[in-house]
Order: sequence, then C-alpha cells, then structure tokens
Amino acid sequence: MEERVVLNRSFKASVVTLTLFILIAVFVSPKASFNSNSPILRLDYSAFLDVNNAHSHTFNKVMIWFTKFGRDLFWPIAMILLFVLGGWTGKKTAVVIAISMLVLIPLGELAKDIVARPRPAIPASDFLISADKEYAFPSGHAIIVSAGAAGALMLFRGTPRRLAVSIILAIEAALVCLSRIYVGGHYPLDVIGGILLGVGVSLIFIGLERRIESLITPIVKKILKR
Repeated sequence: MEERVVLNRSFKASVVTLTLFILIAVFVSPKASFNSNSPILRLDYSAFLDVNNAHSHTFNKVMIWFTKFGRDLFWPIAMILLFVLGGWTGKKTAVVIAISMLVLIPLGELAKDIVARPRPAIPASDFLISADKEYAFPSGHAIIVSAGAAGALMLFRGTPRRLAVSIILAIEAALVCLSRIYVGGHYPLDVIGGILLGVGVSLIFIGLERRIESLITPIVKKILKR
C-alpha cells in the first residue's frame, strides 16, 4: 500500500513537471511565431545578458570548470562513489540516477530537434567557451545534473550524513546550471526547461525505486560474493 502511494505521488509530480516543460517548450520554439515578441521572452533575453555580462576573471574560471567538468566528469564519479561507499541506499540511488540519465540523453536530443531554438546570439567576445552547434532548448547539462540532484535528494537521505551529501550534489547541480548561462551557452529558460525535463523523468524512476531494487538485488549479491 505504501509503495503504491509513493508511486502515485511521484507520477503525479512527474506529470505536473513535464507538463510545465512542454508549455515552456512550445513558448520558446521559433515555430510558434505568435509569441516571438512576448514580454516573457524579452525578459529571458534580458536576464541572459545580465548574467552573461557579469563576468569577472576569477569567477570565469570557476564557471568554465563547472560547465566543462560538472556534468561529464563529476557525476559519473559521484555515482560510482555512491554505489561503492554509500551502502545499500547509495547503491539503489546510483542505479536509479544512472537509469534516469540514460533515458534522458536521447530524450534531450530529441527535444532539442523538435523545439529548434537557436543558441544565444551575442558578440563572440562574450562567449567564454566555443559555442555548441546543436539547438539550445533544453539545456543538456541541466537535464543530467538536475536528474542526479533529484535522485540524490529523494533517495539518499535518512541520516544527517546522507542528507549533507545530497545537498552538496544539489548545490553542484545548481552551479552547473548557472554556468551554462554565464558562459553564454543557454538562455535562462533553456536551463529551466532542462531542469523540468530532468526532474520530471527522474521522478518516474524514483517512484519505481522498489521495483528497481528488486531487480538489482540479486545482481548486486552475485557481484559481492565474488
């Protein structure tokens, strides 16, 4: 009974989150020409310029690090450490996060092609790294790190130490998301869309945690016996 309640709550939250993602996707897509001059999009452009123009030499290096390594390097290491050092709860959390990310990678690419929002158009001197050639919405970095943060915050808790680890992971994810705007790679709504998609899909697998656990238990036991 408890499992069903958790599953229903997760699915309901996922539906709400993904619905918001779809609404923003429609709103920012150049295919929806009716909103091309809307106040919200003008605010999006303005907020992007405010963040992107607030560069400082020291902070530039920090943001470049987060945008280059905060997803592709940090999160694989974090999942391995959770799996190896986090006990059974860490193992479950790492597996749920990994499944979410594997599903989200192709979903994110598909969403980019469907929405087809161009990358920010700003002077080349304001880009701190080379501009990506793919479309902007949703942010791929935001998708992945937000899925990881959601999985950690929802599943890796129960003790002060676990909660502290999850909060650190969430803070890292937030800095990665901010870095994508700061270095010139995305508008704020691209990042918000990535967060909504990442969290929305992650909630589905968080709701299926018990079923995933029943599948991985015999596999982990076999590995540990070797």
